[in-house]
Amino acid sequence: MTTFVLLHGSWHGAWCWHKIFPRLEAAGHRAVVPDLPGRGRTPALPLAVGLETMVKSVARLLPSTGKTTVVVHSRYGIVASTLAERFPDKIGQTIYLASFMLPHRKRVIDYLPDHQSKLTGYVQVNRLALCDWLDPAAYKEALYADCSEADVGLARTLLVREPSRPALTRLTLREDNYGRVPRAYIRLTQDAAVSIELQDRLLNLGTVDRVESIDAGHSAYFSRPDELTATILKLSGS
Repeated sequence: MTTFVLLHGSWHGAWCWHKIFPRLEAAGHRAVVPDLPGRGRTPALPLAVGLETMVKSVARLLPSTGKTTVVVHSRYGIVASTLAERFPDKIGQTIYLASFMLPHRKRVIDYLPDHQSKLTGYVQVNRLALCDWLDPAAYKEALYADCSEADVGLARTLLVREPSRPALTRLTLREDNYGRVPRAYIRLTQDAAVSIELQDRLLNLGTVDRVESIDAGHSAYFSRPDELTATILKLSGS
């Protein structure tokens, strides 16, 4: 049995994995699906939420024995990478799903704007409150182009403002810690939020053990849940 920790991306919460975690559990595995601080069951003011806050909140969920496979979507590859840096003996593998797999000393903001992304021009930033949010006009086209209307409706009721501080934080990633945790990457070839061009650029900046591709948009956990689950299990060897 593998323990999976599923980490959501910007503006989302644990709810976005609602089709994936029961599929992993039906396959005989354990899935831990947290809300990162600032949403859902862990409310917090964006101003108070930094990368360290997020990492500590997930670290508390890691089992005391055995290793965990972390699956991470979109912006919060930075949380998964920092977990691997801090707890290399507890993380068996990191699987990045169209995610920001950054090199040492880089920040999310260093790779924005993504000029091929349909988010460009629709992300509003409040510099005083240190948060950002997505204009609803971009929800469907950028995030959910291949998703059902029911999925889009769910997201419209649950998307929230995102703490900005984590995206401004430079990562500290060392080869003797982060570097010894196996990494895999799932490309989403129709992604209109984190463009395939940016995904491939990030892949070329680092090293991964395995790469798989799914012909899906940014929210493959909605539009291709069976294929995504199968790919996660394949990459994890579960």
